[in-house]
Amino acid sequence: PDQIHRLWAYYLANVAMIDTKIGELLEALAARGYLDNAVVFLASDHGDCMGDHGQIQKWSMYEEIPRVPLVAWSPGRFGAGRREDRLCQLFDLGPAILELAGCDVPESFEAKSLLPAMEGRSWTPRSHVFCEQAGDVNLTGASFITMVRSATHKLVHFRGLDEGQLFDLEADPRELNTLWDSPAHAPVQQELLG
Repeated sequence: PDQIHRLWAYYLANVAMIDTKIGELLEALAARGYLDNAVVFLASDHGDCMGDHGQIQKWSMYEEIPRVPLVAWSPGRFGAGRREDRLCQLFDLGPAILELAGCDVPESFEAKSLLPAMEGRSWTPRSHVFCEQAGDVNLTGASFITMVRSATHKLVHFRGLDEGQLFDLEADPRELNTLWDSPAHAPVQQELLG
């Protein structure tokens, strides 16, 4: 318990320091008049388990890892307090940034712009999101793991192994019971593997 408490205390200290530094950066931009026509994004590339699932870092595909915060801020452009929980990928920010800068979005982009969602307009979320990681140091030792998540289920595949994880995120949002070997869930498993 003391180690977990210390872990959370250090993490909170990091978050507080980042918050202070972002405030200083915004103050400097405001003092120079740059915030009048600015959009500020704050995101993370991954989360940390922070003791959940008996793990303390990022080396898994539990929701704490790929579900990261994204804040878009631009007074007068985006409504305050809007929250979007439907599926997107972090690279979907790319087209939104290009659109905000008045640039064309290349047709070759796989990314789907998040700008309509940020502006409160009609927006079609992704049906599935994907994540990959070189190495699974915590659970299996597999050299590569992949994840596919729908709005209701998540599948984690361990390269070179016959095992994996399958979670019903509606019935088991904390991902405590894998359904990988459940015959009743084989159709969902096959759909996500496909």
